[in-house]
Amino acid sequence: MLLSKIGAGFAVGAASVFAASPALAAGGWTIVSVPPTGQNANLSGVSAPSDTDAWAVGTSNGAKNTGLGSKPLIDHWNGSAWSQATAPTIPGSVNLGAVSSSGANDAWAVGYYRIQRYTFYPLAIQWNGTAWATSASATSASATSALPGDTYLTGVTDISPTDAYAIGDNSPLASGELAHWNGTTWAQVTYPLPTNTGYDQTLNAISADGPNDVWAIGEYLLQVSQTNLRWETFALHWNGSKWSDVPMPLVPGSDNLFTYQLNSMDAISPTNVWAVGGSGDNASPYGGTPSNTLIEHWDGTAWSVVPSPSTGTNDNLTGVTESATNNLWAVGYDTPSGATQPQTLTLNYNGTAWTTVASPDQGAPSVLTSASTTPGAAIIWTVGYSGLTGSFNPLALKNG
Repeated sequence: MLLSKIGAGFAVGAASVFAASPALAAGGWTIVSVPPTGQNANLSGVSAPSDTDAWAVGTSNGAKNTGLGSKPLIDHWNGSAWSQATAPTIPGSVNLGAVSSSGANDAWAVGYYRIQRYTFYPLAIQWNGTAWATSASATSASATSALPGDTYLTGVTDISPTDAYAIGDNSPLASGELAHWNGTTWAQVTYPLPTNTGYDQTLNAISADGPNDVWAIGEYLLQVSQTNLRWETFALHWNGSKWSDVPMPLVPGSDNLFTYQLNSMDAISPTNVWAVGGSGDNASPYGGTPSNTLIEHWDGTAWSVVPSPSTGTNDNLTGVTESATNNLWAVGYDTPSGATQPQTLTLNYNGTAWTTVASPDQGAPSVLTSASTTPGAAIIWTVGYSGLTGSFNPLALKNG
C-alpha cells in the first residue's frame, strides 16, 4: 500500500469547522472540505452510523517518511460540516488507523503509539457521547495491556457499548493479534491458525453484523514447493461460541510471487459478506504493489472470487460498504492511463456486477483508504489523503 500501516503521524488543537463546499464532483461523488490542511495530515478510517453522525481518523504533523512526532487526528461530521475533534493526550508519536461506531454515544478508534522510534504499543480510544478517552486495558506499555508489545492495531468493529473486536499485527512475533472488548476491559483472543502454521501470518480487516456473526480476514505464508513460499488469504468466523478458520480461494497458478491481498470487508448478513483488496506479484502486507483489484464474496457456504474491473495500473481496493440491498461501493486507488500518480478509484455493485464509477481527485496523488455508510442512509463516505509524502492533506468524498 502507498501509506504504510506504521507510517505517518499528526496534531489536534482547537476544533476548526470547514463548510461542506464541493470543490469538484464526478459520478455522484463530491469532494467535501475536511480539516486540517497544511499539517501533513491523512485519514485512514471512517465510520458513519447515520447521515448526521460520522467519524474519520488518521494522523497529522508527522515527520516526512518516519512519522515521528505524529499526533492523532479525529474529525466529526454533524450533518452539515466536518470539524476537528479533541483527542486525548497520548505520549510519543501516535497513529490512528481505523474507527467504528455503533451509535451516537459509542465509537472506538484504534492504532498505535511509540515512545521510541521502533517500539510500538497498541492504542484504543473510546467515544462515550461526550469525549474521547484512552482505554487503559488496551493502551499500555506495561503488562496490563491486553496485547503484547510491538502490536499495532489496524482494524476495529464496534457492535455495541459492551461488545467490540480489534485486530492488529505484531512484527516481532510475525503474527496477527485479536482482542475483544466486553464493556469493561479488552482481552486477547486466541484464534485457530490456517494451514502451515509456524510461518508468518497477519490480520488485515474485521467486520460484524451482530454479536454472533463476526468475520476477520488476513494472510499467511503457505509453502508451495520445497523452496518457495507464497502469501494466501484466510478468514476467521465467530458464531457466538467459537472462532473457526474458514477456507478462502487459493491463488491460482505456479507463480510463487503472485498473491491475493484483502484490505477491507463488510459483513452484511450470515449469507452475505464482501472482502476487497488487490492481487499481483509481491502484493503482500510487507511490501509490494497490487496490480489488479480483488473482490471476494461469502454466500453462506463458501468464499469465491467475484470479477471486478481494473482499468488502470497498480489497482488496489481499500474499503467496501453496503448502501442498500444489492448495492455496494468499493474504493481505493489506481494509476489511470496517461497518469503518473495514483488517483481515486470507486466501484459500484448493482446486484449483478461491479463497474467503475468516476470519482474526483484533489491533486496527484489522491488515494482513498476507507468507506462507510449505513444501509438506507442517503450519504456514503470515503476518506483518504492527497499530496506527496511529507505534505499530505486529508481527503473526503461524499456521495448523496
